[in-house]
Amino acid sequence: MADVVSRLVRECNLTRNEGVDFPTIWQTTLKSHSYVAGPPIQDRDEEGPILKVPLTTGRHLIFGASGFRLD
Repeated sequence: MADVVSRLVRECNLTRNEGVDFPTIWQTTLKSHSYVAGPPIQDRDEEGPILKVPLTTGRHLIFGASGFRLD
């Protein structure tokens, strides 16, 4: 399971590094992924605004200024 989530984070960051925006990544990669449990939630952290995508593992995929990461 951790391997699938790690691959998802890498794939999202690679796509972002190619210049693709979050709405497109959401529609093409995240929305239909079997580990994504729901829509993104707006929040903030020490870097500023973030989007938290809930995962079926109970964790969140975080999208912020520095890219994608797991919480």
